[in-house]
Amino acid sequence: MSQPWQQPSSNNPYAQPGYGQQPQPQAPAPGGYPPPAANPYAASPVPPVAAIPPRPDNVGAGVLAGLGTALGAALLYAAIIRFTNHEIGYVALAVGLLIGAAMGKAGGRNGVLPVLGIVFSLLAVWLGQLVGIAWLASHMDPELSFFHLFFGQFGDLLKAWQHSLDAKDFLFFGIAGLEGWAVTRRVGRNR
Repeated sequence: MSQPWQQPSSNNPYAQPGYGQQPQPQAPAPGGYPPPAANPYAASPVPPVAAIPPRPDNVGAGVLAGLGTALGAALLYAAIIRFTNHEIGYVALAVGLLIGAAMGKAGGRNGVLPVLGIVFSLLAVWLGQLVGIAWLASHMDPELSFFHLFFGQFGDLLKAWQHSLDAKDFLFFGIAGLEGWAVTRRVGRNR
């Protein structure tokens, strides 16, 4: 006669039922998605991950970057005036963009920098136009020296620049200032 099999009463974990067997797949939950897996680390609390703090503002670096870029952009604008023999207003847009990007990247979120971006953009466009006019005039008349015209007769150069202004010049000055302000803010926020 055979007797029914009984579980051995030992403390051996390997003698438990199911040892060495693969886990059976569970039936999908309603909606067709499998049930969520158990988190083996749920018992140990995980501290929250702190957000990376933004880099501190550096107004001095932003101002220096803006001044350097303004000088470079003014020289670029002057070269365009000299070699094309025209004042291309759209270059003022690029001047504001370059200055704003440099100031925002170097300086950060400080609220002073966008205002300085306006000032530096306007000064760069103005200086670029003056240098460009002096450079072009000295090229057209070999008797005129650029340095004499720009440094010795700056008042006359300024009067010639004022007489050549029209409505579109004011429009491009405004666009350059707005671009300097907006790009400085945008780049400073995303830095």
